[in-house]
Amino acid sequence: MSQLIMNALMKEAEAQEAKALANLNNYMNNPSGIGEHPDIVAECLKLVKDITEAREIAQTVKSLANPVTTPKEDRIK
Repeated sequence: MSQLIMNALMKEAEAQEAKALANLNNYMNNPSGIGEHPDIVAECLKLVKDITEAREIAQTVKSLANPVTTPKEDRIK
């Protein structure tokens, strides 16, 4: 894949993670300032899922950028 595309995918995942971490930190340290979200646990769970997804995307992009071939794959080629 093009290096520019791979870089963009990584930056997108990093931004998604950073945004979710910032919001989660705000919820944890300032829950009284979030009046429009009465179910703070549900909101925090959404953010944890966003963080997980972002990290999985980053890991997948890394594995696509640096594929590891196995002996079986070498024989198919």
